[in-house]
Amino acid sequence: MEVLSLHLGVSHFATPPAATQALQAALSQPNQYGPTEGIAALREAIAQRYQEDEGISVTAEQILITHGTKHALHLYLSCLLTPGAEVIAPAPYWFAFPEIVRLAGGQLVSLPANPAKHYALDVQALRERITPQTRLLLLTNPGNPTGKVYSPEELHAVAQLLEEYPQLHVLSDEIYDGLVFPPAKMRSLLQFEPLRNRIAVVNGFSKSFAMANWRVGYLIAPAPLLQQSTHLQHQLIGGVSPLNQLGAAAAMHNRHALWQSYRQDLLPKRQKVLEAIGQLPNLRANVPDAGYYVTLEIENCLQAANPRSPFQLVEEWAAALKDQQGLEVLPATNMGMPSAVRMSYALPAPELDEALSRLRAFVS
Repeated sequence: MEVLSLHLGVSHFATPPAATQALQAALSQPNQYGPTEGIAALREAIAQRYQEDEGISVTAEQILITHGTKHALHLYLSCLLTPGAEVIAPAPYWFAFPEIVRLAGGQLVSLPANPAKHYALDVQALRERITPQTRLLLLTNPGNPTGKVYSPEELHAVAQLLEEYPQLHVLSDEIYDGLVFPPAKMRSLLQFEPLRNRIAVVNGFSKSFAMANWRVGYLIAPAPLLQQSTHLQHQLIGGVSPLNQLGAAAAMHNRHALWQSYRQDLLPKRQKVLEAIGQLPNLRANVPDAGYYVTLEIENCLQAANPRSPFQLVEEWAAALKDQQGLEVLPATNMGMPSAVRMSYALPAPELDEALSRLRAFVS
């Protein structure tokens, strides 16, 4: 039986033709290293995007092009954190966060997930976890794996925390921001101009632009941290391939058509998955506001809630699903939610139909 991979963080969409064409055109030009901070064409395209789409003023000089978004996270955290610094992250979060924080010398403090409230940001619980060692609030907006888009009220509550705690910084991972489904509306944390000396954003081209193999991300951060991050990148890799950056710039200029086509493909698939889950016993999932995952809650499939179940751990449930049905999902234990799995629906329609059929057979 062929294994269907619903655990991966990549979509089935092809690379944007504009990106490929721009790279091919660049291949005929002289072969040179690019600047560490990134080529002007891409940095200006990103700045233009924030001004046009959200009315947020970002200059090209405030942007560092990185070797993917994970690299942007690593650079920023390495420059911000000191040994023992605490980083608060609402669960569930991207599975790489704990290790990236640890490698930068910090300690991740998990804010428990609250799926019953659609993963709303619990500001009071967050405030209770802030200590003198707390240095950073690490957000994912839209969420991975939840697809949660924070409301204006939640974002203003974050801004209020910055005003209350002068030592606190906020980093917002916004890499799924092009895949937001109406009526949800995405607003970058960069909107809070007076607090930009402690606000940073990472983003990239692997998710909303279907350019996972291109390894182009970016960091927007306060000037001192951006300068340190640029220096560190210079020492580590020099800079990102200018060829790939030219492709990313072309994709950025075509973003609205790309995002519309992706959403039109994903929206009925999201509906199909949610309808299928709603008909299965002991499974629950919130409606994701964005992205291409559902966070599948399987608590009622585990022994703690269901003594008749043969599974104690979510990893056991996921392993059995793969062994018996050839369907692979991602346990969310490392995401701070050990009773859930992440399941992608960014597949061609026939494969998604087959995956749902196998899920029904396993649960039944």
